[in-house]
Amino acid sequence: MIPTGVGMSANQMYREDGTPCSEHEYEDRSIHFCLDQQNSTYLYGVFDGHDGARAAYFASQRMPAELSFEQLTGKTSEEEVKEVFREAFLAVENAFLESVDPKIAERTQLLDKIPDGMSQFEVAQKFPETVSRLQVLDQEIRGGTTAVVALMHGGVLYVGNLGDSRALLCKKDRSGVLKVRQLTADHTTSSHDEIQRLAALNLPASKIKEINDCGLSHPLSNTGAKFGNHELTRCIGNYFVKGGYKEFDILSLATSEPVIAEPHITCLPIDESCSFLLLMSDGLYKSYQDSTGSEQVNKEIAQMVVEQFVEQPTLTSVAQTVVDKVVRLHHDNYLTKRSNVTFRDDISLIIRNFNFQLRGALTPGATSPRPPPRPLPRPQPQPKEYLSSSSSSEDMTLREDCDVLSGLPDARLLPGGRGHRLDCLDGVINSGDLHTTDTNTTSTESSYLQNPSLTQFSLDEDGRILPYVNFDLYYQAVDDAREAGLITDSQIHMYK
Repeated sequence: MIPTGVGMSANQMYREDGTPCSEHEYEDRSIHFCLDQQNSTYLYGVFDGHDGARAAYFASQRMPAELSFEQLTGKTSEEEVKEVFREAFLAVENAFLESVDPKIAERTQLLDKIPDGMSQFEVAQKFPETVSRLQVLDQEIRGGTTAVVALMHGGVLYVGNLGDSRALLCKKDRSGVLKVRQLTADHTTSSHDEIQRLAALNLPASKIKEINDCGLSHPLSNTGAKFGNHELTRCIGNYFVKGGYKEFDILSLATSEPVIAEPHITCLPIDESCSFLLLMSDGLYKSYQDSTGSEQVNKEIAQMVVEQFVEQPTLTSVAQTVVDKVVRLHHDNYLTKRSNVTFRDDISLIIRNFNFQLRGALTPGATSPRPPPRPLPRPQPQPKEYLSSSSSSEDMTLREDCDVLSGLPDARLLPGGRGHRLDCLDGVINSGDLHTTDTNTTSTESSYLQNPSLTQFSLDEDGRILPYVNFDLYYQAVDDAREAGLITDSQIHMYK
C-alpha cells in the first residue's frame, strides 16, 4: 500500500452574505500510484487546470503512460532518468496539442473568411455565425494546466514542474532538525528568471507588466475574455499563447513562443533523512498567504502538516484536514473583511510519507502492537522538567522551558512528547537566522515544532519509563475507596 494521502477542495466565490459558491468546475487533477513495485518506482502528480479541466485531465492520464511502458528500463544514471522524465513532459504537451489540432484547423479556416482590417464590431455584425463558432472553438482550445510531478526511481526522487504548483520536501538534518525545501520553480511573470528568459525573446519588462495588468484578450473575442492563465510562463496546453501568440499585440514581438513546456527538474537521493513530500496546487499556498499575509508560507504549511501527523490516524485525513483549515482561514478572512479577496481557487494536496511517524502507526520494523507495560511502583513527585532533543541520536538534553507554536500540545502533557524543530532549506528558509532568496519570503525568526510521535523516553535501570506525572492523589483516592468498602482488594490490581 502506497503511503499517500490526498486532500482537495473546489474553488469558491463569496457572495455578499459570505456564502461560498463555485465559480467554475473543479479543474485540478492528481495521480498517485506504483509504476513498478519490484524496482520501487512510484509516480505522483498535481495538475492545476485553467479555462476548463480538459488539459489537466488529459495530462493526468497521459503522464503515467509516458513513464510506465519500459521508458525507464535500463536507465540507471540520474542523467538518463532526467532525460526520460523531461521527454515525458514534452510528449504530454505534444499529444495534447495534437488532440486539439482538428479544432485549430477549423478555427484557421473560419478566420480566413474574415476580411483583414475589419473592426471587432463589424465582424460581429457581418459574420455572426462565424463569430459564434469561433467562440466555441476558442473555449475548447485555450485550456491549459500546470504540472508538478514526482517520480521515485532507483532510490532517487525526481521532481519536475511547469507553472506555479509546488513540491516541498521535509527532511531532517544531522541534528534531527526538520527542514522544508522547495523543489520546484514558480514559472510566472513575477519570476526573475522567467522575466530574463522572456526579455531574451524581445519581450521587455514593460510588456510583461502590460500582460499582468491587462491580461490577454483576443481581438476577435467580443466577450473581453482573457485567454489562458496569463501569469504562467510555462504550462501544458494553452495553445493561444503558444502557437497562436502572434495574434496578440502584446506577444507578437516575441521571436519565438514565449510560453513553453520545458520542465524544471530537481533530483536528490531518498534516504532516512527524508520525512515526507508535499505536492500542491497554487490554490493552497496562495489561499493561505491571502488569509494570513505570511511571508513564510512553505514553512507554515509544512508545520500544519506536522501538527496533523500527531492528530490524525491516516495520511488522507492529514491532507484533508490541512486543506480544510486553509479553506476555513480564507473564508474567515473574507467574513472579517481583512482583505478584498473574494475568490479562492481549487486546492489539491498530496502527501507522500517516507518515514514520519503517524498517530497509531507501528514503529519501523514492528509487526504487532507493543505489549502493555509492566506495573510501575507508585511514583514520587518529580521536578517540573521534561526532555527535549534537537538531535536524532539517543542523547537527550534536559530543559526547563520550550516555546510551543500554533496551538500544539505541550510535550509534558503528551506521552512521547518531544520538541522538533522545523526550518527551511535551499532558497526557501535557511536555518539559524532564517534568510531567504525565495521571492515570497524573508524572515529572521526560528521555530520549534512539537512532535510527540518522535520522542524517546528516559528509562530507569530496569528499562522502565521514568515517571513524569505525580499520582499521589490518585493512589490516595484508591486507598480511601478501599477503606470505605467501595472497592475490594482483588480489584485493586486493576487500578494500580
